Amino acid sequence: MVQKFLMQPLFDQVAIVGLGLIGGSLGMALRKGRVARRVIGFARHETTIRKAKARGAIDDGDTELCPNWLGESELVVIATPPLTVVPIARQIVKLTRHRFILTDVASTKGEITQALGSFLPERITYVGSHPMAGSERSGIGAANLDLFRGAPCVVTPVARTSRTAVRRVFALWRSVGGRCVEISPAHHDTLVAQISHLPHLAAVGLTLVAQEEAMGLSAGGFSDTTRIALGDPALWREICWTNRRAITAAMDRLLKELRQLRGLIASGNSDTLTKQFRTAQKKRQRLKR
Repeated sequence: MVQKFLMQPLFDQVAIVGLGLIGGSLGMALRKGRVARRVIGFARHETTIRKAKARGAIDDGDTELCPNWLGESELVVIATPPLTVVPIARQIVKLTRHRFILTDVASTKGEITQALGSFLPERITYVGSHPMAGSERSGIGAANLDLFRGAPCVVTPVARTSRTAVRRVFALWRSVGGRCVEISPAHHDTLVAQISHLPHLAAVGLTLVAQEEAMGLSAGGFSDTTRIALGDPALWREICWTNRRAITAAMDRLLKELRQLRGLIASGNSDTLTKQFRTAQKKRQRLKR
């Protein structure tokens, strides 16, 4: 549960770049739980800034990265799509002179971590983050105070990352209700391809396969299985591009399983087919939610 009151805020000021579902939800949770004394937000549109203020996600904000606000922030969170993280980080480097922690919330980490390591100065400590929480909805209007409650929040440091910075990022996500897990960037991308990226692509495939007449007969099963295909196409294009190796490897494994199931069905091997169904059933039952 989000901590309601803290004797002392974890951060004096946090800056969030990007006030969509994740950034907006984080700002709401930080302010409601008094995790940060002040939350500053940056977004492309003035209407987003106004909505973020109205929803309690930020204390103040702007459509341009402000050196003064950035310079007063102990933590800067980049909550924008994967391909924008590195360009935004470059801007932040140019606009700041102080020491602070930089994190992001992108669902791919390998390419981002490698790129940032090539130019970030020593005064900026980068600790990658990925809260495993979301929705098919997007934008500040979809922000939810309790979005991170009970959700796994993956933190992806590398060998040179300051352990003090890692602990502070852990504390950030725990303070808003997350369950922190530390994984390397490369291993993160492999695992997330299997349990997040591949399901989205499977939902897209199922939706494309279904004829219009069949969709007219659909009930809960089809709707539940394909709900995530409603996600933002532009965002998912970026996710697929920045994690293409792990995603294609996961797709190969899925295709192998489907070919085996097809073979069992075509040959009428009902006993082995039933065993496969039971294996999947038991494995799914071990999932806590």
